[in-house]
This record gives sequence, structure tokens and C-alpha cells, in this order.
Amino acid sequence: MESFGFIMTRHVNSEMTNKYWNHSVKLLRRLYPYKQIVIIDDNSNNDFIKPDADYKNITIIQSEFNGRGELLPYYYFIKTKFFENAVIIHDSVFFHRRVRFEALHGTKFMPLWFFYPDTENVNNSIRITNSLNYASLIQEGIRLQGLQTMGIGTNKWYGCFGCQSYINHDFLLRIETKYRLTTMIHSVKNRLDRCCLERIMGYIFSKEYPPSSKKRALFGNIMDKHKSYKYTFENYEADLKKGTIPDCVVKVWSGR
Repeated sequence: MESFGFIMTRHVNSEMTNKYWNHSVKLLRRLYPYKQIVIIDDNSNNDFIKPDADYKNITIIQSEFNGRGELLPYYYFIKTKFFENAVIIHDSVFFHRRVRFEALHGTKFMPLWFFYPDTENVNNSIRITNSLNYASLIQEGIRLQGLQTMGIGTNKWYGCFGCQSYINHDFLLRIETKYRLTTMIHSVKNRLDRCCLERIMGYIFSKEYPPSSKKRALFGNIMDKHKSYKYTFENYEADLKKGTIPDCVVKVWSGR
């Protein structure tokens, strides 16, 4: 079985957003020509989905759970062991340099980007976690009780931006057995819920795999990135033409 592969969440609702997954796949194929790519489609409009090429070694799963977004790669990876380790990304993430994920052998979990913990929409996070095992402990953590400035304290954890990560399948199964992550498929239904999920998953994985809290993320703090949350695909295309891509792995935003 392959040591790692990619799981991409996709939501296409226009000709513009159809460019995202196509471009992301083409870049991955250039850098990782033989790695499997699993695309989890979250309620795309089929009128706009058009592949730019006959892509090889790609599996497309049409999710029956509309709007679950960032939870879906974990849900389907729990159900099916596509590979030993998954690199979980959005369709709006573009690789411009090969990241040696094979060097992470033995790593159980690592966010791609992190953010410092906060209490944004905490009551909704509490609602979502009610279905989980050890819900009260998780809720205490995401309320930041005992937490000091900048994530230093007894409840030290970091948010997992977009729930994008490198994660080991056996480790994920252990987390599922302990917490029942898949039960959140019934309570995460929209963008606000998925923002809460970044904090819930960040807390659980930080506590269950302390090395991820020490390193925080492979690519650093998302808030430190170029035009964070404001870098559009149009900005990206302009930088691509000028040869001024700001990082080896780029995320664009469109607020879908």
C-alpha cells in the first residue's frame, strides 16, 4: 500500500471554481505523478464540473452529506483505507514545490497550517461536540478554561486551519474509536459549523498527539501568510503570470 496519498475536498459552483480543482490536480500530478488522489465532492453543481484532462489514478467520491466540507475527508478515510497516510487539502490549495511527505514516516498527525486558539462561536462548537465521547472534556478545552495568552497553558492546543493535515490512518481509527468523530456528520452542516470544526479537531488532535502542538504545523501560522483570507484566485493568477508566487504551497479564498 502507498505510504501516502492526497484527499481533496471539492465544491464547484461556477466556471471559476471549476478551475480550482483542475489546477490543483495538475500541479499535484506534476510533482507527485504516481500518487493516488481521492476527491471528495461536496454538493457541486454538475453543470460546471469539467475536467481539463483525462486524469490518471484519481478516485472521485460523490458525498451524500451535503455541506459537511472539511469533515468529509476524515469521514471517508475512516471508512476506507485509501493509503497509510493522507494529505488532506482543499481544492483551492496549490503546490508549487514538492513537499517530502515521505520524510514524515512515523508522524501520526500534523496540521498543514495552524492558528492560535480562540472562542469564536464557542456555543456552536459546544453543540457540535455533544455527540462525541468525552464531550465535557473537549468542551472545557475549547472554552479555553485555564488557557493563557497565545496558547500557552494547561489546555495548550492549536486550531487546524481548514482541517487540512497529514494524518496516519491507524491513528485516525484510534481517534474515531475513542471520540466517535463520525457522529459529527449529523451536526456539521454549514460554513459556520465547519469553522467550529477547525477548533474541535485542532483540540482533539493536539491533545492526542502532543508532537503536533510542539511543531504546530508544517507550513506555519495561516495568519502570517501572504494576504491571509484575502488572497483570491484572481490575485493568484496574476502572481502566476508574473512569476511571483508567494509560497511553495498556496491557499486562495473565495468564501464558498
